[in-house]
Amino acid sequence: MSLIPHLSDEAARPDVANVFNNARAAMGKVPNLFRVMAQAPAVLDVFWNAKGALGGGVLPASAQEQIAVAIASANGCDYCLAAHTGGARAKGVSAQDAADAQSGRASDPHVAAILTLALAVNADHGRAGAAALEQARAAGLPDAEILETVAHVAVNILTNSINNIVDTTLDFPRVARVTA
Repeated sequence: MSLIPHLSDEAARPDVANVFNNARAAMGKVPNLFRVMAQAPAVLDVFWNAKGALGGGVLPASAQEQIAVAIASANGCDYCLAAHTGGARAKGVSAQDAADAQSGRASDPHVAAILTLALAVNADHGRAGAAALEQARAAGLPDAEILETVAHVAVNILTNSINNIVDTTLDFPRVARVTA
């Protein structure tokens, strides 16, 4: 059970209720993570607005989900691993690529380069700097994809951290961790 309670629909103020309604329309439910974040509406806003902005970026939705799977696995977030594995499958990612994303691998070399960068940023908070940029550019990633990858890592660190500290109640099918 979550260590911070889930906000009910009845207790949601109008702006939070709007996010809940949009989530329900997009996903068929309001995930428990949203209900936890809604205890601090500013946190829900940060997450919701960041996801909305990045959703309109240059990275395909499938790659966005694979980033989330890789970061969730690296950070030990079972909630995000479950949610984004399902999200990846819904965006057309094969079961094999969804599982491989946990280890930063993908059948598409371009996506594999994105995941390599994402895991490097997550591991050292971007301190690899020029070396990580050089490797990403050598793999064919343009600056927009590099910057969006970093932003996706940051958003996923936010959700992973919340879920890990709060122990958000899992409301997606559990996903087994893949060992490298």
